[in-house]
Amino acid sequence: MSGRLTHYAAAAVLVRLADEGARVVLTLLALQRTGSAAVGGVLVAALLVPHVVAAPLVGALADRARRPRLVVAAAGCGFAAALAATATGLGRLPLTVLVGVLLAGGCCGPALTGALTSQLPGLVPAQRLPRAFGLDSLTYNGAGIVGPAAGAAIAAASSPAGATYALAGSAGLGAALAAVLPVPVRAHQQRATRRIGYLLGGTKLLVRDRVLATVTAATSIGQLGMGALPVIAVLIATQHHSAAAAGWLLTAVATGGLFGSLAWTWRPGRPERASTVVMLGLVGVGLPLGAAAFSSSLPLTATFFALAGFSNGPLFGALLVTRNDHAPTNLRSQIFTLGAGAKITATAAGAALGGLLAGHTSVAVLLLLAAASPLLAGALGRVLLPRTATRHPMVDRTEQGATTTTEPRG
Repeated sequence: MSGRLTHYAAAAVLVRLADEGARVVLTLLALQRTGSAAVGGVLVAALLVPHVVAAPLVGALADRARRPRLVVAAAGCGFAAALAATATGLGRLPLTVLVGVLLAGGCCGPALTGALTSQLPGLVPAQRLPRAFGLDSLTYNGAGIVGPAAGAAIAAASSPAGATYALAGSAGLGAALAAVLPVPVRAHQQRATRRIGYLLGGTKLLVRDRVLATVTAATSIGQLGMGALPVIAVLIATQHHSAAAAGWLLTAVATGGLFGSLAWTWRPGRPERASTVVMLGLVGVGLPLGAAAFSSSLPLTATFFALAGFSNGPLFGALLVTRNDHAPTNLRSQIFTLGAGAKITATAAGAALGGLLAGHTSVAVLLLLAAASPLLAGALGRVLLPRTATRHPMVDRTEQGATTTTEPRG
């Protein structure tokens, strides 16, 4: 791994650890300070909901900035400040104030996901991008496993407030690393951005570009099933009279995703085939989930969950490659943040639907429904994809891997 990618990975892991871990520690903090898990749910929702609303603006800011890494760094600092303020103020300040603080912190979220990922083309040559995007998907999977576990462990060893401060520190350190990423300084692009549309340019492109529209819609629909998995895992654990089983099942999904991302990073597919890999990955996610509906063995169910997670690894790496290959330079961050926001929304919707159906149907039916969303999305998406997926004509690769215009580090 090159020094640039190591630098990027360190920044990405640190900010995404905070993003993932916050969902656990805020609930633990609310339980300790207020005795109410419902308050914890409100705090977590306040942190997650703005991802979708803020995605176009954050993406546009990063696209217009000459130094987009500073936009990412500022967002990381804002996210860290929101966590630290909540750790200090919960139980002392009105809840509405803290909800407002976390809403502001949540608006920084798209910069830690899509906008940060969109900086990779400025760090590595074009031929190395598929592998670099695989590495980026590893940071998501690793953060998804380590973040909640580390947050819970620190909370148990010290306090939920201490864990929240630790995650705030992680986000702040990641922001500092992002601020000195060796990304080339961009030429001014305001005129081009205005011609396409300041805030709606990315949205229009997502609708007009057939490949982008198909992969965005398919992965969002497929994410409905993945979003329901935490609810389903809890129900399976209840059936087996094992509270810990839910955690093991979700860990199996995350671990499978980690190995799937490693497989893509080791041997990524060709960029022109990336959109097809996305659709095949969706089918690969759905098939094991459908098989799990017929399993009465907890270890076998965990194996099926891990297989679904494994397929999600190359799916995500190929999705990032597809976004990059069909996004013009002046809209790249918007495309990445909008895509990430759509997936987060679908995840939340899947969790809500799973919760609504949980009391009215069996676990097997829920698993079949969860499997149906990626299966149908992948199959339909493969039909809708054009035979030849050419890149957007405005995509510019001249900045990728550039070294002559890179700002001095620090």
